[in-house]
Amino acid sequence: MVVPKHLQRHPTRAAIEALALRFGLPNDPSMQDWEWEVADAGRLDAFIAAYRSGELDDDERFTLMEVIIQSFEDEGTAVDDDPRWPLVARLLDENIALHAQTVWYWACLGSDDEWCVTPLIRPILEKHHAQLLGSDQAALK
Repeated sequence: MVVPKHLQRHPTRAAIEALALRFGLPNDPSMQDWEWEVADAGRLDAFIAAYRSGELDDDERFTLMEVIIQSFEDEGTAVDDDPRWPLVARLLDENIALHAQTVWYWACLGSDDEWCVTPLIRPILEKHHAQLLGSDQAALK
């Protein structure tokens, strides 16, 4: 699951603070993986609506997408049966430059581990794989 160095991106403190304030989410410095800890399947509709609102900057959208995907993971049902998943998949596909890290990570390439969303994210990665590899292609062979 090693994401190529040129694709790596992480939530910023400013994005976390903005999203925590917007959604009334906990935001304690001891939270190691904030974007996964605050995920809430019961708030998926609100998270998706905020992502689509046009009110968030790229760092906020990147971080919120991580929250959204983890929320699907936490939902406990078949993600591919959720009518909201096609919209989220389209958002990932249409914004691949922003979400390359996310797509690569959740696709679990080269790992026996996988999450509920993994089989649904892999086609997005396959579609953009050559584009995303760019000059790091040799490093992954």
